[in-house]
Amino acid sequence: MEILLADKNKLIEVLYIIRECSRQLIEKGVKYWNNSLADYNEISEDIEKQYVYLLVVNMVTIGTVTIKPDKSTLKTTTISRLAIFPHFQKRGFAPEVLKFAEELAKNNGSTILKGSTPVDDKSLSQLLEENGFINHGVDGEVHEEFIRIKFEKKI
Repeated sequence: MEILLADKNKLIEVLYIIRECSRQLIEKGVKYWNNSLADYNEISEDIEKQYVYLLVVNMVTIGTVTIKPDKSTLKTTTISRLAIFPHFQKRGFAPEVLKFAEELAKNNGSTILKGSTPVDDKSLSQLLEENGFINHGVDGEVHEEFIRIKFEKKI
């Protein structure tokens, strides 16, 4: 298993993995996931800024994550778009990605790693809690797309 920076040639792979995970979540009743032009543009920009990583097993991309400095708080790194292709879920890859994110954040001088989940994505909430993230409840900011639960981990 390797975790590598994505380059612009991998944008379609990132979008495909996110789309497949979105479909799975929608089937489970988590209705807040979709791919849109905004996602395409935002992910493309994040790849250019070197914030998007790929999880690669046997030269096949099976997952993706975005890890970037928080816009509003110094010494805080935000993790988002953690997606493991459904066939490879529940095999221990997501905790490894979280460990990678934590090490990267530490190496970049962060003391907090934070993220959020849709309120009804119980499996992602459980994953974060099992890996030392503290549930800070519903995000007080209003978001058009969904109600989120905030998580943080001191590193």
